[in-house]
Amino acid sequence: MENVIIKDVISSNEDFIILCDELDDFLNETAGGEIERDKYKKFNYCDTMDYVIVTYAGEKPVGCAALRKYSDEEIEVKRVFVREEYRGKKIGGIMMENLIVQSKRLGYKRMILETGELLKASVRLYSKYGFEIIPNYGAYVNMPESLCMGRSLKDSAVTIQIRQL
Repeated sequence: MENVIIKDVISSNEDFIILCDELDDFLNETAGGEIERDKYKKFNYCDTMDYVIVTYAGEKPVGCAALRKYSDEEIEVKRVFVREEYRGKKIGGIMMENLIVQSKRLGYKRMILETGELLKASVRLYSKYGFEIIPNYGAYVNMPESLCMGRSLKDSAVTIQIRQL
């Protein structure tokens, strides 16, 4: 069994960029195709992320996630993705725990994110970590296919664990 390790990386990290490309391919397949999703591209440029992690199983990159400052009090969860063969192994949860800890460490009071109702596994993951549906915010206000979620960082205790696959 391989250990799952999270590494803080820069937004130009090759593994992060490759995983983000795979995420875009996955979203194009499951959420309406590249043309339908074109309006979302400007919100997901890798170089706009403030905090980036890549999760490895052994030496293999298997997942990624990022945070981007939204306001002085809110930080936005971005680019959460786990490769298909590693889904169902709690890697998404490990990454969410890391993002929550990092958000608190940075002094934010709230986390927000945008996903889609079609992405049932993502919605379940975010709900498990205390995210609740909120009104669509910012550029997502007039995008009915978007589902926005948020959670307070008050009184949330999360510890990061190294888990076996």
